[in-house]
Amino acid sequence: MRVDVQTALIAETSPIVRRTEVIEATEARLLAVTVAAAAAITGLAAVVLAGDPALGPADVLPVLAAAAGLCAALLARHVAPSLAWLATIGASVAAAYVPIDAARGLDPGLVGVGPWELAAGRSSIAAVVTLAIAAAFATRPRRRIDPFARPVAFGLLGWLVLACAVTLGAVLAGEPRDPAFTWVDVATAPIALFIHFVIVVTALGIGGDVRAAARRAAGRSDRRAAEGGAVEASPALPARTVTLAATTLRELWPGQADLDETTRTAERTRLAGDLHAVVLPSLRRAISEAESGGDVDALARHLRTVDLELERLMADRWPVVLETFGLVAALEDLAERIEADGGVKVEIDVARAGDRPPLAIERTAWRVAQVALDNVVRHAAATTITIAIGVDSGSVSLEIVDDGRGVDHMASGSGSR
Repeated sequence: MRVDVQTALIAETSPIVRRTEVIEATEARLLAVTVAAAAAITGLAAVVLAGDPALGPADVLPVLAAAAGLCAALLARHVAPSLAWLATIGASVAAAYVPIDAARGLDPGLVGVGPWELAAGRSSIAAVVTLAIAAAFATRPRRRIDPFARPVAFGLLGWLVLACAVTLGAVLAGEPRDPAFTWVDVATAPIALFIHFVIVVTALGIGGDVRAAARRAAGRSDRRAAEGGAVEASPALPARTVTLAATTLRELWPGQADLDETTRTAERTRLAGDLHAVVLPSLRRAISEAESGGDVDALARHLRTVDLELERLMADRWPVVLETFGLVAALEDLAERIEADGGVKVEIDVARAGDRPPLAIERTAWRVAQVALDNVVRHAAATTITIAIGVDSGSVSLEIVDDGRGVDHMASGSGSR
């Protein structure tokens, strides 16, 4: 029956999983297409520059910037898709600047209708493709801001296409420019507002990313609260806002939230293992002593052992001495606790004691020393442990030596390492 239930659950959830995979694959293909489109605009910009007889070193900078953006997009498209989208949009904008700037100063009456149409057509293609890339970014499934993203993005894109078509058609038909304000001015307005359109549509995409990250952050917080099972008073609104903002930033940073979740899960697993291996045996002996009506002194001894082990677990996970006084003091405190158990003498040799390093470095060194000393006490049958420690503002050197039995690799067979 258990297998049947699990199979039913898998069958029920698999369509959701498949739909998520399909959406992710579609987004990846769409990003690849937009990168290719931005590369085509970059190639168009290079062609325009190649035909400029007055080409100078500064004129090549937009194409170089576009190439750099394309490289960044290709590098980030798997690990940070949102950054890849922004790099692609930036590359397309930089490349589109070249044909747009080349066509801006041309007059069909001076250069002729044919050359002007060619230059204006290239600039129109660059502008439309760039805004289309931004529109694709703003309307991605699961990230777009409904119901505004699609109407705004595609409305502005359609308006720009209309403006380019009207302008090219009017010049090709030889219609004179009317000095009065007409519908043609309304239709062609996006040509002057192109960069503003790109900024607005890209901002919609960024807003969608932030909203999606905020929802994931809120979901993670709700799951952690449900797993904790404790009912706590709701924090004040400013505190909740700051916490949600910090969690949202971690969601925006690729992989950071998953790393935090993995770290928390590993710590919970380690704590459960320590409770099972260290605390529960003493607690069970105390319960057995109480149920059998045994000696009160023996029961008190077992309970004191439980209390001591719990105190040690708390100290291991939140080393107050380390946070307050630094690594050397924390190691001295740890050495005193090991010696208090009897049988092992711990000597500390402080080679240098400069300014405290960053807290992350101190915590890492503390954890390494803690695990090493625990292994020596449990497995090496040592009588003396020597800790050589050196601390300064940028680094920590740590060496732990004991007189225990160690491991004979040569005697353990050919399969040992």
